[in-house]
Parts: sequence; C-alpha cells; structure tokens
Amino acid sequence: DSKNERIAGLQQSVADSNASVARLERNLDTLGAEIERLQSLSRPELIDLMQAGIEMDVLFRTDEDVLTDTTGDRLAQLAGTLSSMPDIHIQLDGFADERGAADYNQALSERRVQFIRDQLVAAGIHPERINTSAHGESAAQDESSDSYALERRVSVKLFLDNTPSLASN
Repeated sequence: DSKNERIAGLQQSVADSNASVARLERNLDTLGAEIERLQSLSRPELIDLMQAGIEMDVLFRTDEDVLTDTTGDRLAQLAGTLSSMPDIHIQLDGFADERGAADYNQALSERRVQFIRDQLVAAGIHPERINTSAHGESAAQDESSDSYALERRVSVKLFLDNTPSLASN
C-alpha cells in the first residue's frame, strides 16, 4: 500500500512540475512578445527609415576593384554592426565610369560588387542577406574627373526585408 501511495505522490509531483513548465513557457512567450512590442515602440523612426532603405556609395579609384585601407576599415565596421542585425538586408549595385570598353566596364563593376560582397560575408553577414547586381558603365553628368569618380562605385542599400515568411510543414 505504501508503494501505491509513493507512486501517487510521484505522479502528483510530475503533474505539478508539468504545470509549472507550462506556466513558465507561457510567461516566456508573453515576455518575448512584450520585448518585441517595446523594441518596435522605442525605434519607430528607425523602423520607418529602414523600411524605406538607407543608401550610400562606396567609391573606387580608376580601374580598381579593391578599396583603400581607410574605406575598407569603414566597410568592415559597417559589416560588423550589420552582422548583429539579421533582419537588415543589403542590395549591392556596381558601376564603372563610361571610359573604356563596355565589356571591360561590365566585368569591372562585377568585380567591385564581388569585392564588397566578400568583405561583408567575411565580417559575418550571411550571404543570403546580400543581393548583387553589376550594371557596367554609368554615364557621368559631364566629362570632368570629379564626375567620372562618382560613377566608379558600388551603391550599398540597407533595408528591412518585409517579405512574410512561410511556415514550413
């Protein structure tokens, strides 16, 4: 009879433990939802800005597809920050100025985009977060060296991916 009482006591203890686990899981879910709500409330301007996208240009020297040390350092800092923000995606668009052969400029813009992409991936950004496109020549506003310099670039656009995820079965 004491065996049955002991079994009944253990069963009650298991039932109490299961109830506690269920209650803790509900609390965790509630806390997680509250954290997400507070984060979105505390940064509405940032969220609006990221949904619209932030764009900047990384400039290259004539006929080059790598960056100077200082620009490379700034890119590494940006990549380090972005690696801890997995909801931000990156669009890279590469260009060359209009001087030179079109096929050469296309290949040069591809190498520039690939260089930036490789730097971001090396800094910890998952490759699936990065989209790339190389456009080749971009017409300068005039034929000054300053105008040409602004066309030798990779445009970097940061944005929130609002694509709804599909639940997997």
